[in-house]
Amino acid sequence: MSRCCMRSPAKKTRNGQNYYELLGVSVDSNSKEIKESYRKLQKKYHPDIAGQKGHEHTLLLNEAYHVLMKDNLRKDYDASIGHVRVGFGGDALDMGHSSWNGPFRPHALFVDEKACIGCRECVHNARNTFIMDEIVGCARVNVQFGDDDTSIEVAVESCPMDCIHWVEKEELAILEYFNIPRPKQGHGVFNQGWERPQNVFMAAKTFQKQQQQAQSESQSQHKTARCDVEQETEAQAKARESASFKLKMERFSGLWEWVNNISQ
Repeated sequence: MSRCCMRSPAKKTRNGQNYYELLGVSVDSNSKEIKESYRKLQKKYHPDIAGQKGHEHTLLLNEAYHVLMKDNLRKDYDASIGHVRVGFGGDALDMGHSSWNGPFRPHALFVDEKACIGCRECVHNARNTFIMDEIVGCARVNVQFGDDDTSIEVAVESCPMDCIHWVEKEELAILEYFNIPRPKQGHGVFNQGWERPQNVFMAAKTFQKQQQQAQSESQSQHKTARCDVEQETEAQAKARESASFKLKMERFSGLWEWVNNISQ
């Protein structure tokens, strides 16, 4: 069994708030929303207006803004507070379903539900980590590291199908998303049952490769069009953002059909 390194718990402000609460934004806010909220709060708590307390608060705002505006820092911070984010079309969507217990670690447990036979051995040996989905008859991880390492090791080794895997934290959310069973499409009495990709790891790997390619192309296009964007009017900017949002939502709505196609 792999031994995972430990990370420090998530930072919180002195009043118990996390960075998102401090800036008054949701965990799924984009960079523009974070920046707008940060600027408003900086004006509100400027030392010339709020005095010494305002000065202390602006330092906290600076710290939160610095972390949430840098992709790598925000990714680690989100993970430390149990919020796994997956990049999709330039935004982030919460696709995972397992939560985290204690300090965040670089690896996580994942059950390939398509290979699971519902023997309940993992649930029996580490009941705070694994649960059974009685509807589809499969085990899955409910809380990462919900039990001690020994119990988890026994649970992993007791699986007769070897369908419990250690995966990188960056892979977890997308694997869990593709692992979710969807009702089979059909007609009348045949519209029953569940389906998943034939190979969830291959589906996730292909998706990530597609995303990296799309991101690279997007960055290239962004550099080419930067001058034009800087010169556009406010109305043109709003129209461009609206069109971009619609395209992203259309891509996301067709995600499951895409997964089925690549996994067949």
